[in-house]
Amino acid sequence: MAIRQEHGQARRGRLIVLEGADGIGKTTLAQGLADAIYHDALDHDPADQDAGISTVASATAGGGAGARLVFVPRRQVSQTSPYSRTLMTQLATMLWHSGDAPDLPDGFWVTLQASWYSALRTTVVDPVLAAGHDVIMDGWWFKFFSKLLLQGWTQPDLDVIFGRVAGPDAVIVLTADLGALYDRRGDFQPREMGMHAGVSDYGRQAFVTYQHDGLKNLLAYADHHRWPVLDLDAAAPVTDTLDLLRPLIAALRRPEGEPQ
Repeated sequence: MAIRQEHGQARRGRLIVLEGADGIGKTTLAQGLADAIYHDALDHDPADQDAGISTVASATAGGGAGARLVFVPRRQVSQTSPYSRTLMTQLATMLWHSGDAPDLPDGFWVTLQASWYSALRTTVVDPVLAAGHDVIMDGWWFKFFSKLLLQGWTQPDLDVIFGRVAGPDAVIVLTADLGALYDRRGDFQPREMGMHAGVSDYGRQAFVTYQHDGLKNLLAYADHHRWPVLDLDAAAPVTDTLDLLRPLIAALRRPEGEPQ
């Protein structure tokens, strides 16, 4: 894995994550806040093409004009490691492209997710951060954790399984009226309505109840870690919501102690 850095660069980027209920718009908002997408941040050097490696174009020293806010989807497959790309493609198929069924126990999915985030952090996110750019993502593992806690898992168990993977530098938790979210989209998957928590009567009420219970756990994380929480109007234009988020993102991109 190769990373291009200019002489004297000292700044390492910061990872900022949007968390919230299913359907709240994390992906749309993260994309709208970013200056670039993951593939735009890659430096496709012909010298590396035979090996299938992409490098990350460095920001200017000190995080100046060259330091961008790069959107990296939480389901992004690595482009800096061909080996990781092969394995992540197979993991993605198992995690998100194999349908929904309760046949396998929670432990199967937990270990797959831990493997995913390990590869995501080391071969997707870290090269962008090391090149001096900040990263914004449409979720990390906290929503997944919030649902596992409803299914009988304990935080110490999750901390052990995911403990070797570095978390984000900052998180913003988004909330909204859950019924309005369901009405806005409607096409939610069984897993988003509580399939793995024993729910079988799917629909609006199942979604609202399951998401409400998970959101309570997310808000507990926010309280514990002192994350900002932003209540959104599900009917508001995306542009209005982005205007609310931009000052928060700008503040979170500055490390503690750095002047405004």
